[in-house]
Amino acid sequence: MNGFCDLHCHILYGVDDGAQTIDDARALIDGAYSSGTRTVCFTPHYNPLRELESAGAEETFRSFSAEMKAKYPDLTLCLGAEILYHQRIADSISRGACRTLNGTRFVLIEFLPDDDGDYIVQSVESVAARGYTPILAHAERDHDFLSRPGYALSLAEQEIPIQLNVRSVIGGNGKKVKKFCHLLLKEGAAAVIASDAHDPEYADARLGEGFRYVSSKFGSEYARSLFCATPRTFLGLEPKG
Repeated sequence: MNGFCDLHCHILYGVDDGAQTIDDARALIDGAYSSGTRTVCFTPHYNPLRELESAGAEETFRSFSAEMKAKYPDLTLCLGAEILYHQRIADSISRGACRTLNGTRFVLIEFLPDDDGDYIVQSVESVAARGYTPILAHAERDHDFLSRPGYALSLAEQEIPIQLNVRSVIGGNGKKVKKFCHLLLKEGAAAVIASDAHDPEYADARLGEGFRYVSSKFGSEYARSLFCATPRTFLGLEPKG
């Protein structure tokens, strides 16, 4: 199957801890495309204490996108950010220091693995109160969430989207993480599965394997939503259902 949408990756080279060279980025895109991905949103890290590290992302995006579009005409590329939570996120966005996903009101937010579960829930709620829709990046990486899945389920009940990494879903990050992911999927609490790809030495950018796995375990309709329709909606590429 083709048409996967990767909402979260670090393929844009030279702007964070992901792809370091243009050859790394090319290899990641080649792998993603061969696996069926047709939409990629580059989400370089944004840390308010390291703003200069992400400088130049727009220029790199323009030149790299032009090259990839010439190679793959049916590939859609867009730009966002994975924002480390801080209390002034809305102000950072409004002054142009960091980006929403493809210029929408959806914001991909990450926390540190040791951050308190109550703190995470309250923080994403505060972002929502400012008129944005926070997407919680790789929820399975938070230790409190792993131990108490109720945190994630409560966010899903509030229609705050939860993103899981494909590697975690298929078991590449251990049994405990896989069990957590499967619980959320069983409950329909996950909204998006993405690659979070950093390094071409790993196959994380290849969403096809994850799609087939989730289809077999949780149904093809839910898998299409997780890998295709919902992330494209969040990027403003499809109307909301």
